Amino acid sequence: MPRLDNSIDIRAPADKVFQYISDPATQPEWVKWAKESEATSLEKQGLGTTTSMLMQVGPRKERVETIVTEYKANEYLARRNTRGMEMTDRLAVVPLGDTTKVAWSIDYVPPMGALGKLVDVLFMVRLFDQLMKDSLALLKQRLESAR
Repeated sequence: MPRLDNSIDIRAPADKVFQYISDPATQPEWVKWAKESEATSLEKQGLGTTTSMLMQVGPRKERVETIVTEYKANEYLARRNTRGMEMTDRLAVVPLGDTTKVAWSIDYVPPMGALGKLVDVLFMVRLFDQLMKDSLALLKQRLESAR
């Protein structure tokens, strides 16, 4: 199972950063592969929250569903896909004075079995990593310009 880890420092308070990244409705604004995202549970944030997302990595679009498996307000959240591509991601925010570090890790299983593993080695892992970095840069831009 490939794992990707990236982080970025953002000049914004940790609570503001966490509120934004933990809201499913904002994901298409900053997550490069999120084309649509909405909460499907009554609660919009917190442990057990479920979402539906249209995700695109490369040419393939796929509807995925997630559940929040770990949650501590203003600190971290983890989600696991329950439908679609097998993936878990974890976002953590760490206050550092007047900035906030956002650390993001993703574990995933390439789709399409053995062929998917080959495609992952040749293409997908680099694309996914770049999309992650671009997403964090977009997050930084959005939150720092909203001050």
